[in-house]
Amino acid sequence: MSPTKSKTSKSKTAAAKKAAAKKKAAAKKKAAAAKKKAAAVKKKAAAAKKKAAAAKQKAIAAKKAAAAKKKAAAKKEKARKEAARKKEAARKAAEKKKAAAKKAAEKKAKEAARKKAQAEKEAARKKAKAEKEAARKKAAEEKAAARKAAAEEKARIAAEKKAAREEAKRIAAEKKAAEQAEKERRRRRAKNFQPPGPKHPTRGYKFTCWNCGLKFYDMNKPDPVCPKCNEDQRDKPSSTETVEEAPINRPIVRPMAPLLDDDDEIANPGDDDSAAEKAGGEEMFDDVADAESETTEDDDV
Repeated sequence: MSPTKSKTSKSKTAAAKKAAAKKKAAAKKKAAAAKKKAAAVKKKAAAAKKKAAAAKQKAIAAKKAAAAKKKAAAKKEKARKEAARKKEAARKAAEKKKAAAKKAAEKKAKEAARKKAQAEKEAARKKAKAEKEAARKKAAEEKAAARKAAAEEKARIAAEKKAAREEAKRIAAEKKAAEQAEKERRRRRAKNFQPPGPKHPTRGYKFTCWNCGLKFYDMNKPDPVCPKCNEDQRDKPSSTETVEEAPINRPIVRPMAPLLDDDDEIANPGDDDSAAEKAGGEEMFDDVADAESETTEDDDV
């Protein structure tokens, strides 16, 4: 073989080797790229798978969350329903208990009212019985008291009548004794009584009341009684006797109208008395003495 052919074959072989190497490198590069691409695809597939797994996991989590939420809601609803049921049951139990308590209270009140009515009825019966017994006893006591009072009143009336009779007898005896004593006293004093001064023919004797000091004429009456204090002048106490005080509420007796001849004697009786006293009681009745002496002389004639 010639050197040119060998050189050419060698260059061809080198080129072929170079081309083969280049091709092999390209193929290797391509294979690496393909491998890289496959790895990327695989990686991408793995990422997608992972993503799908994550999505699936998320979906499962969401499903679980939804299930949990649904379960929680169901549980909550169940709890609500249970609470409502319990509340309703408690309300019904409370109402039932309240109704039972009310019924028991009504029954108790009814029983208490029945017992109270029975007790009141028994108390009223006992009270009526006691009142009836008390009224009977009171009536018996009043009847006995009335009989006793009637007997006592009868005895009192009899005693009063007896006392009244005895008192009347005593008063009559005292009155009779007093009258007799008064009569005897008047008789003695009338016997010993001396009229003061001369007697006026129309007016009678002139007196000065020993009790009230009034000066008056007895107007020729049998009893020389003072017209002011109604005291008998014959009852004038002696110097040894004590003079009783005049009663405070003695009846005022209207004085007797003096029968005087002139108005001077009525207006000034003191002057007349003083003049009579100065004259010794003689000038007072001079005209009467003259008249009597003249009558005596005529009679003698």
